[in-house]
Amino acid sequence: PRLKKSRLTDKTCPISFEQNVERYLDKASRDTNQTTGQQTEVNKTTFRKTSLTCNPSTWPFFSAGQGELDRIRKTLFSPTFNALDYSPDDLTILLGEIFIQLELDKDLKTSWATVQTLILSARAGMPNNLYHNWTHVADVVQKVFSLATASGLLAELCGKQRLALFLAALFHDIEHPGVTAGYLVSAQSRMAAWYKNDPGLLEKHHSIRAFELLICKDIPLLQHLPADDRVNLRSMVRDIILATDMARHAAILEQVETLLLWGGGGIEAIGDGKDAAAAVTAAA
Repeated sequence: PRLKKSRLTDKTCPISFEQNVERYLDKASRDTNQTTGQQTEVNKTTFRKTSLTCNPSTWPFFSAGQGELDRIRKTLFSPTFNALDYSPDDLTILLGEIFIQLELDKDLKTSWATVQTLILSARAGMPNNLYHNWTHVADVVQKVFSLATASGLLAELCGKQRLALFLAALFHDIEHPGVTAGYLVSAQSRMAAWYKNDPGLLEKHHSIRAFELLICKDIPLLQHLPADDRVNLRSMVRDIILATDMARHAAILEQVETLLLWGGGGIEAIGDGKDAAAAVTAAA
């Protein structure tokens, strides 16, 4: 029988980078001191409800059929895997396969529909840039776990650290505008103004959007975790995403070389599991 075509289109959950910046700035404008007329600091611990969440019914079908999917599963942790060989729909499915192979749902007690919503929402948050797009995200997720496997890091991480690594790789470039932070600052963009021209403004934006999705009621991925575990997990995801700032790239590569040279034993030389996870994600 013919495979059903995916119902996931570029118009699924439409929301642009510019629209999100506008909404953040609108929130800032409303947060105005009524007595002095001057804008006050926005409470950065309170975020709007995300509008990126997608319906799991839009989950696509693998274009080449089940037999080919079974074969590709065996290469998902291989350094030779090439994300450019697959369509965005197929990459969406393969990220779900990575989630399953990592057994990330073991402690979460979550449904497959929730996992699908998570991955689809990450995809909906990626613009069609030439480089910072959904293919890039899938490539990074795969390379992260390829490096983590080859270095021995994956075997040393606990389940929650592996989950944080997956989530950080999945969201590390969400809503990327396709230009550098330096360009945004030089162009006096509204996004640069919002983050006060911080050199790491892109990573901050990605981490905030990741946080929004992880607390969104439409993606109850973490609902069965104890409150402290949820806080720690979100903190790990944030720190790993912030570590992808290219200003830290040279130091990060040295840490990854240490991991590859010493295997899991190299974690102590870097810091801890979170630091090692951040190094692998930034290098990927």
